[in-house]
Amino acid sequence: MDILALVPGAVGIASSPLTVAAIVFLLGQRRGHGSAVACAVGWITTIVVALVVSVLLGERLPAPSDDGVPVQAIVALCASVLLLALAVWQWVRRTLPDGSPASTRWADAMEAVGPARAFGLGGLLFLSPKLFVLVFAAGLAFGDADPSAPETVVAGALFVLVSGSTALLPILLAATLGSHARRALDGMRRWIARWGSLSLVAVLVVLAVVQLAIGLAGLHAAA
Repeated sequence: MDILALVPGAVGIASSPLTVAAIVFLLGQRRGHGSAVACAVGWITTIVVALVVSVLLGERLPAPSDDGVPVQAIVALCASVLLLALAVWQWVRRTLPDGSPASTRWADAMEAVGPARAFGLGGLLFLSPKLFVLVFAAGLAFGDADPSAPETVVAGALFVLVSGSTALLPILLAATLGSHARRALDGMRRWIARWGSLSLVAVLVVLAVVQLAIGLAGLHAAA
């Protein structure tokens, strides 16, 4: 199968600033390392489950219609519209009522999160329309290619690895550099608190353009 077809979805999931923000802020708390690892495990486990469900659903979608329009192209165009709408919504709510960036809520919210809650938080962070759209598009790529079992396992593992990479990087940084990582993590926290909401808007717009291009290319190929 074409591994490149999975790249937009994997990169889009990996670019989710909420997950990175949660793990970076957890690393700064008293029980930070255990909670951060639990959050990353919950996040990656949810990605695996969502991908499996999406592949199974993708295999049960109807074949391309009689006029030659592929189902994947229609889904991609719908995903583009949804992602753009989410970008507009995120832009509107990028600040709190007091004018501060909405991302600053993370610092206070992470104070009371232990490992058990952090695992659940990792799963809850996936409950986003944007992420469901991206993982469903990946499931359609599997269904269209109809890969063999080994290809499915390899492609799925790569998809999960790329999708979960940004959740693991702060933990690896803290584990390998120890106290030397504190300055880098503090800088990441300040950046997320100030720019996290706006970066999410940018990610959503880019992904909307990518899905629009995929959908238009599919319609052009079927014409």
